[in-house]
Amino acid sequence: VPVLRLLKLLRRFDDFFLILKAFRLASEALPVLLFILSVIVLVFASLIYVLEPRSNIDSLPKALWMTVVTVGTVGYGDVVPESPWGSLVTVAMIVVSALYMAIPVGIVGKAFSDVWDDRGKLHMIHRARNRFLERGYKAQDIPAMFCSFDHDRDGELDLSEFMAMMHKMQVALGKERLTELFLSFDSDGSGGIDDAEFVRILFPSAYAQMYGIKSGTGDTTGE
Repeated sequence: VPVLRLLKLLRRFDDFFLILKAFRLASEALPVLLFILSVIVLVFASLIYVLEPRSNIDSLPKALWMTVVTVGTVGYGDVVPESPWGSLVTVAMIVVSALYMAIPVGIVGKAFSDVWDDRGKLHMIHRARNRFLERGYKAQDIPAMFCSFDHDRDGELDLSEFMAMMHKMQVALGKERLTELFLSFDSDGSGGIDDAEFVRILFPSAYAQMYGIKSGTGDTTGE
């Protein structure tokens, strides 16, 4: 199928997951916005249906169609108000919808801006996660892996031990980028990272299950 073949090309675009991440962040506010939008559409559609003559708008679905097209700023022009009151309500609907539609657009835009500003870190974490998954490792394997690379047995990996683990996993990042990745895991600035910090960033959905703690705002990468 040509469409499916075209979708496979998305794997070539490393930044595509950033868009998904932005929509995932913005989706937390979308249910409330969609509910308010539904109320706006139903209210204005009802007013237009009541005020317009039946020769122009003979059913509520037709009024709903006109309202949705107007609120969505498409404006086909196939259905237009004829009565003065209908025109007045339509003007009010245009103003309200223009002001309201700026809210979800702003939320999605802000989410994408935040993700894009952090794209370097997100790319590194995304690449590291994919490398772990490709080699058959899961979040539950991280504690044992940390033990095998924790040569001084202090319960944490320092920068050199972390780099040794990344090289062993064949994560293709330079020394400078690996240092940045290490610092992104070391949220408390202690100079070392334990398996909990690593899992919290790399596998946030498994963090609560493994450690019995809500991942909260620690999810900076998505999955």
